[in-house]
Amino acid sequence: MAFEIFTRKIVRSGAPGVTASKLGRMAINKRATAFFEKNAVEYVLLLWDGDQKKIAIRPIAKRDQRAYRLKYGDKGNGAGFSAKTFFDHIGLDYSESRPMPASWDVEQDMLVVDVPTEHLKGTSTQPSLTGMGETAIKRRAITQ
Repeated sequence: MAFEIFTRKIVRSGAPGVTASKLGRMAINKRATAFFEKNAVEYVLLLWDGDQKKIAIRPIAKRDQRAYRLKYGDKGNGAGFSAKTFFDHIGLDYSESRPMPASWDVEQDMLVVDVPTEHLKGTSTQPSLTGMGETAIKRRAITQ
């Protein structure tokens, strides 16, 4: 019997990162959570830059009706919150868990997440059929 190497499904990283889970939750890894924990952050605001495809998670000092409440992991392994409506708003495909790189913007005091274009709905790299024209598509469907 020959052995084969198993490839991990989840890779742990020492860099700050965020995962959009298929449950509609935003999970912040331990490295990125360290700042929030150190400053006892309970609430964050979500910001979206559609031009640059970036999400920003900004800690706030007091409760705000637009804010999300951070839930820290019991074992100190990160934090997260429900962000389904935000994901829907920006068009993020969360049908599967999607890890995304993040970095701290010290000047703005926020965690900035780079959203790969392929993670957004309607931004597929597959060519569209719009160039064929609606009539050509109907004609092709009838003749088949």
